[in-house]
Amino acid sequence: QDNLGKAVVSTQSTGEELAVYKNPDPAARKQSLREQYNRKILEQDNLGKALRAKQKTVREQHVPNVAQMAMWRDLTSLLACKTNILSKQQQKELDTGGENILIL
Repeated sequence: QDNLGKAVVSTQSTGEELAVYKNPDPAARKQSLREQYNRKILEQDNLGKALRAKQKTVREQHVPNVAQMAMWRDLTSLLACKTNILSKQQQKELDTGGENILIL
């Protein structure tokens, strides 16, 4: 009897779906399962296309970005060396009394 109940419900829902599908009103058709699934499939296709395009740009830009990161690290280490040398030079000037001494 449980299978009979499921069959009756399935038949009713199929009949309701056919009634919605045959309805000439476009607003009512948007409520049909077929239209809902088609809309979801289209949304997922568009999302997949957008993700593939983004993945392509990431792949194309990966090597240049890695090179730029290496250059940035080199620049920061160079600037750190310059500030270190400058601070040592200033400390040395303070130790010598700030006088410019020419040694021959």
